[in-house]
Amino acid sequence: MLKVSASLLFVLLLTTACSTPWASRVVRFNQQEQANFVVRYYTDDTSYVLKPSKTDGPFMTVFSKKAVLDLAKQQTGRELAVVILIHYRAEGAAEAVRRNWVSLLKEAGYQRVVFLRASTSMQINGLPVLASGS
Repeated sequence: MLKVSASLLFVLLLTTACSTPWASRVVRFNQQEQANFVVRYYTDDTSYVLKPSKTDGPFMTVFSKKAVLDLAKQQTGRELAVVILIHYRAEGAAEAVRRNWVSLLKEAGYQRVVFLRASTSMQINGLPVLASGS
């Protein structure tokens, strides 16, 4: 019994020790000021443009993907576009969404596209970076 308890304690400590460095390696976004365009994407029919800020009175304007791209093309600076994504259950679905956005935003002239994991707030800096492409 003592050996089993000691073994379980060892496994617990090993698991905790191995997970701590990974958690500290999460890259957090901190270039909100440098971003030329920021969109929070949910579906092709529902997105919010956070930079430049687009609202209807006190509420954020809901954009379709086509409207988001039209607005992205109107921006004068096109160095950095940021797409904030919700969590996808299937990694294949997330990858398809990222590839599509990279293609569309590169076609619009953006030099770099960064993908962030959405949180419950509309804050941009501090969000985890999912992928970044030049």
